[in-house]
Amino acid sequence: MADLFVHPAMPSDNLLQAWIYRESWTFDEAFLLALGYSPVSAEACEVIRNHQSTVEHVKRSATLISSPRDWLWWAEKVGIKYHSDWWLAIMPEGPIGFDGSHFALLRSEMQSKKYLLQERRLIGKWARKPYWTPREAIDISLNFDPFTSNGWRGEAPETGETIEERNDRLIMFDRAFEIGDISEKAPPRDYIQWFDNCGYIVSNAWRHAVGIGRANVGENNEEMEKDNERLRLELVEKSRRIHELEKSAERTFKEIDSNQGGPTNRKKGRALEVNPASSNNKVATANRNSSLQKALLASAVDGFGYDPRDSKSSVPSQISKKSDELGYSITAQTISKHLKECADELVASDTWAKIYPTK
Repeated sequence: MADLFVHPAMPSDNLLQAWIYRESWTFDEAFLLALGYSPVSAEACEVIRNHQSTVEHVKRSATLISSPRDWLWWAEKVGIKYHSDWWLAIMPEGPIGFDGSHFALLRSEMQSKKYLLQERRLIGKWARKPYWTPREAIDISLNFDPFTSNGWRGEAPETGETIEERNDRLIMFDRAFEIGDISEKAPPRDYIQWFDNCGYIVSNAWRHAVGIGRANVGENNEEMEKDNERLRLELVEKSRRIHELEKSAERTFKEIDSNQGGPTNRKKGRALEVNPASSNNKVATANRNSSLQKALLASAVDGFGYDPRDSKSSVPSQISKKSDELGYSITAQTISKHLKECADELVASDTWAKIYPTK
């Protein structure tokens, strides 16, 4: 993946104009745009297939849908490099100052551990304050702790490159205050929203901390609604199958009881396990246990997706919880042991790869 994005593809003007003004992109759209391909082009599906391993790797940390600016920052974190034209079209290299010429923070700095650690400290200290003053708000926007001399870069807010950007933001505030865009003492949420509206870089951590949430993501996105409906139908179908399996297991137990003399024979079965008196009883006990093993394993596989190759499977815990609901208790460890024994005794080892080909 590192070689793939060393030299980001330069997007055409048509591609930029078609996508920079959209409220949100899906993962596939964001990935294709980073490669310089239009998501609606004929070769889009083929490009995704050709980079399937990379897609599967980076998709783990991605969301289904997000704003263009959020995709740029996400890509920066996972090592996918968007061409600088995307950054300049969607947001500048650094915060927009009063005259647009001062860049106090670069992307590489804002991804550093020191910067992020300082940001977490400021959120813990300042996010719940009833209000901020202009100086507090502007220092915080530059990731400095107001009224302190120690900065995350080893310099105070009033020194170094930051001084010009800080002065520009104070001028911006004075103008906004004069026309009523922001008050001199305003809640943190209002200041964060004002910074965002002015085009300054505001992290999602700060948005969440003051209760704004993620920016520029459509709340009623049609694709998300379809995906939620698909998941809901899958849950309904799974619940129906579990109900059918429970009914099937109940019928199986009744048939076993009928073949072996009714429910009272359960007590006999327990006695036979302790001291079987004859070969017929041994055969009956073995047949009973074999039938129960088969029913247990089939139910776990079909109803819960049990796979004995998964050492961290949650299926035993789910069955254990269900037993508690039914009024009797059996531990997940015991269930796991019996399921593993059943799988080893009853099923050929290559069968699991056919049932779960993607695992």
